[in-house]
Amino acid sequence: MICTLPDILKFEHPAVINRFQKEFPMNAGQASMIFKDLLSFFWLSEKHHQDQLRDAKKPELDFVFIMDEEMKAIDQMWHVFLLYTKDYTDFCEIYFKQYIHHLPDIVPNMPQDPAAFELNLEKFLNYTFDNLGEGAVKRWFSEN
Repeated sequence: MICTLPDILKFEHPAVINRFQKEFPMNAGQASMIFKDLLSFFWLSEKHHQDQLRDAKKPELDFVFIMDEEMKAIDQMWHVFLLYTKDYTDFCEIYFKQYIHHLPDIVPNMPQDPAAFELNLEKFLNYTFDNLGEGAVKRWFSEN
């Protein structure tokens, strides 16, 4: 891993949070937590990638790391962060040594077999639970 979770969670960007609060007033009170969840999502995505490289044959790692529709507030925060292009690019380089691309069409382009999608989501949720805990899963998949 390029960075640790505690290290990445120290990163702050008040301008991103303020803009998010203005653009999404219904989530304004949770903006700081949503930003931390976005940072956790970035870290976990990279961890998943590294784990797959190390243990490619582990069935529990055989899933596509997704930004599910239920995670809309985190995705909206990512969109706001992307507006600060230099800051976002610098953040990616410092913490991950590469640019983290936002790929909005992953879920719609996944095979639409409901059982396969359900299995992918189950593995994603288990991985998130194992690495970030129950609180993250509840926040990421709560009614907004």
